Amino acid sequence: MNVTKRCLRIIAFYLPLVSGFAWASEGLICDESCTFVLKNERESRFTVVNENRADIRLSPFSTFKIPNTLIALDLGVVSSLEQELTYDHEKYPAQKWWPTVWYEKPLPIRAAFQNSAVPIYQQIAFQVGAERMNQYLTKFNYGNMDISSGVDRFWLHGSLKISAREQVNFLHKLFSGQLPVSSDTLASFKQVMLVEETDSYKLYAKTGGGQIAKGYALGWYIGIVESKDNVHYFAINMDRETFGGVRQERVKVARQLLKKYGVL
Repeated sequence: MNVTKRCLRIIAFYLPLVSGFAWASEGLICDESCTFVLKNERESRFTVVNENRADIRLSPFSTFKIPNTLIALDLGVVSSLEQELTYDHEKYPAQKWWPTVWYEKPLPIRAAFQNSAVPIYQQIAFQVGAERMNQYLTKFNYGNMDISSGVDRFWLHGSLKISAREQVNFLHKLFSGQLPVSSDTLASFKQVMLVEETDSYKLYAKTGGGQIAKGYALGWYIGIVESKDNVHYFAINMDRETFGGVRQERVKVARQLLKKYGVL
């Protein structure tokens, strides 16, 4: 093989690892207002779209339901996957924009997680309390570990911030057993987070996002793909003018990039 061909092959291998933007299908794009971080566990290799944005800390919004659930299960605040969970309706009165599933009846933890039931998780965080929440987030080394804006709201455009790369590293520590939670907690949590199972992979994932200001909404989609011979960890965040716009795109773009890089 001549030198030119060798160089081209080397460039072709490394080019996807760090790039300025990436096209998905259907005209969707991860541009300068988006970042995508993917970790290949077997190869200990990162693929990053928009390197600069990958390290910018942002509000986790409902992706924080991942550590919130872990903490609740580990402490016994949620005693089982079957426990019916509710919340203080006077403290957290229903808002017009809330889905009815959030407040019409109690929910087990998996349904609360999958439906992203904000008031139930606010109640959970309140029961955990600031002291124990601080202790766990410090042990988890989760983002900036700042809950000063209120124990039941710090993750909702509050004081807590985390980057896409930090999200991926947190998920890697979680699924590789490096976090200080029991094996029973991890096993139960994986049942909560599982969203798709096929013959070739299992997908564990969580969305998050919200309207930050007029004309600026943030969206997240983070997760883990377990296959027979490998595990991949991913996180995407993006800005759009409205939450409706980012809500539609975050999962679609992430899935197309996961397909692009051979994960799905």
